[in-house]
Amino acid sequence: MAGAAFRMFYDGTPATVEQLRQVEAITVEQEMEMAWEARLRLSLCLDDRGNWREPPNTTVRPFSRIRIELRLGDGDFRPLIDGPVAGFDTELSATPGVSVVNIVVRDDSVLMNREEETEVFENLSDASVAQQVFGRFPTVAGTRVGPAAAVQPATVRRGTAMQFLRQLARANGFLAYVLPGSIPGTSLGVFEAPPTAPTGHPPLVLLGAGRNLQGATFREDAEGPERSAARVLTIRDQTIAASQRSFADETLMGDLPAVGGDAGALRQLPPEEALRDDPEAAATGQTRRNAYGQRMTASLVPGCYDAVLAAYDVVTVRAGTLPQSGDWLVHRVTHRITPSVYAQEIEAKRNAVSDTGGGGLNLGAASGLF
Repeated sequence: MAGAAFRMFYDGTPATVEQLRQVEAITVEQEMEMAWEARLRLSLCLDDRGNWREPPNTTVRPFSRIRIELRLGDGDFRPLIDGPVAGFDTELSATPGVSVVNIVVRDDSVLMNREEETEVFENLSDASVAQQVFGRFPTVAGTRVGPAAAVQPATVRRGTAMQFLRQLARANGFLAYVLPGSIPGTSLGVFEAPPTAPTGHPPLVLLGAGRNLQGATFREDAEGPERSAARVLTIRDQTIAASQRSFADETLMGDLPAVGGDAGALRQLPPEEALRDDPEAAATGQTRRNAYGQRMTASLVPGCYDAVLAAYDVVTVRAGTLPQSGDWLVHRVTHRITPSVYAQEIEAKRNAVSDTGGGGLNLGAASGLF
């Protein structure tokens, strides 16, 4: 199976062999609509004259950049994170081999979440506003913006750039986040609906000779999926626009809605989220966020999966003839890297189940597979 290799960049410069040898462990947490975070544990030691070799202040400083990339087998390196150093602490000891420095790195959304302002955008579409806001940050070298082309008379920003973009995204049924860019020192700004089509990674297999999951836990939230209702008073003509959306109206990641036989609870859209004269997109967004009635947590067998997963990926799960088999949206990934092993743990969600024709797990076919 695939062997793992990683590389690092300090302020866009590849780490030296000596710097890579300092790495004792790396943990990268990637979660949807949250700042991604990496924690690096680097060893410290003394030279022959009693001086600290490669102390942390010679390699990193607050808000300097670190990029971590990972490759499995003969594939390409995939970036796990690229962003500023948010903090570090140093543990020194007189005992040889014990001193370490722990570095915390977060993605560029933290740079977009530092300056609070009030600003008015006039006669622009939400897509144009998102492009403009992302473009104010030099490290956001590219964008991926979904269709939100309706021109708005006025859009008011209150708060930080990241808070504003996420609020604007909710009004359009979108997500707003940043991903590591294609080259070191850059990020990609994203403003679009969550994906539903498979990303192209190999399937996650629970049973059989190609098994690459150590285990998986599936949870069903029967109360979560809902019908979302929104009402907006239009100031210019005093008319009321109304919209109602159901979780069953969403693009399903399987054959049937996650909760069958129930229309779902009816929830009202909070007034502060009704930002547009037409409330349909906001109602759709609230419905979409709550439609994921299926949740999964799983651990992958180290060395038995040939792809590096990331939050926002869509991956196919094969769990025998259970209705949980099918496409899942990866909500969170924990990458654990040491000099000897690489492991992935994931949380995923789904707004559907697969139609198995009423069948359960075929125990006869599964016998002897472990």
